[in-house]
Amino acid sequence: MVCIKRAVFYDLETSDKDPIGQILNYCFIETDLDFNVLSSVKGEVEISRLQLPRAKALLANKIDVLCHQEGNVESERDAMAKIHRFMVEVSRRGAVSLIGYNSSKFDLSYLRTSLIRNGLNPYISNLFYGDLLHLSQKLCVCRKDFPRKELCREDNPKKLSLSLENLAKHFGILTGAQAHESYEDV
Repeated sequence: MVCIKRAVFYDLETSDKDPIGQILNYCFIETDLDFNVLSSVKGEVEISRLQLPRAKALLANKIDVLCHQEGNVESERDAMAKIHRFMVEVSRRGAVSLIGYNSSKFDLSYLRTSLIRNGLNPYISNLFYGDLLHLSQKLCVCRKDFPRKELCREDNPKKLSLSLENLAKHFGILTGAQAHESYEDV
């Protein structure tokens, strides 16, 4: 049995819903079991001239393409090398969980595709993957004290919304709208 004493929480904002798109910004934060930050890496990625971002992705991420490109951005190759180096360094210190929200369906495949596209191996030893959405779903089903009523959708009160934004607002972590910027979402 592997004893995991650290976690890396991460988020990616992307140019498309499909993993063939591009990562626009990223944030990875390593913590200990008490959530003390041990290390981190974050950045903005230059949008490739060879890929058109989807309008829906730009609207969801609230990214102004011209401002984004003029900012302190790095090439996709440099960003992926930095992320890969960070993950390798973190994993060398022992087993670590890589945790996101809805990451098993979205962020993880995006990350793997982007690393492969840039000639980097996405499979790093000592990394174990976790998804907080799955934990939220399990708690919703198994715990009587889970706040189901408070998380019902306004447009359809019979349906729950376990979005990161709704959960963060309910538990007092977020006031206002979700930023859809990787660092803020982590």
